[in-house]
Amino acid sequence: GHEVTVFEKSRGYGGRLSRRETPFGGFDHCAQYLPVRDERFARVLALHPGLSQSWNTHAVRVLDPLGRVVEAAPRAPQTHWVPAPGMNALGQAWAAPLVQAGRVHLQTRVARIERDALDPARWQLQVESMDGTSPEASSQPRVQAGFDRVMLAVPAAQAIDLLDRSPLALIEW
Repeated sequence: GHEVTVFEKSRGYGGRLSRRETPFGGFDHCAQYLPVRDERFARVLALHPGLSQSWNTHAVRVLDPLGRVVEAAPRAPQTHWVPAPGMNALGQAWAAPLVQAGRVHLQTRVARIERDALDPARWQLQVESMDGTSPEASSQPRVQAGFDRVMLAVPAAQAIDLLDRSPLALIEW
């Protein structure tokens, strides 16, 4: 029931579910797998059948000279899943409805968070283009306003930097 807008500093979706393409092929360079510790997360993964597959963490094996397994790492007590064809497939699938609604802004950095100038009960964001090629790209921040809530999903150091550039009245406990 929430109307969500995503501002993503990178060119793609996923954050820690990132994938890189190279001349030698693609590879996932952040999270190796997704542990499913909560039934709610399992239900979210099931929303896109076939997108994720179970991953066997029983991968470390010691072989004897004849190639027989003589010792193996114990199985993990929880299920692990890997999106296919790469980790970023989940971010792309989850973002699709927001992309279709025009509510995802890639290569856009949030520079400042403050109370909305027209409605102090809401929030406004100063955002900057990171690509330098979009029509609205400029050295001047743009303002996006009218947000009921703002959620940060960035590393702690980036969050601290952003909050330092934002009014201290931002923090509500």
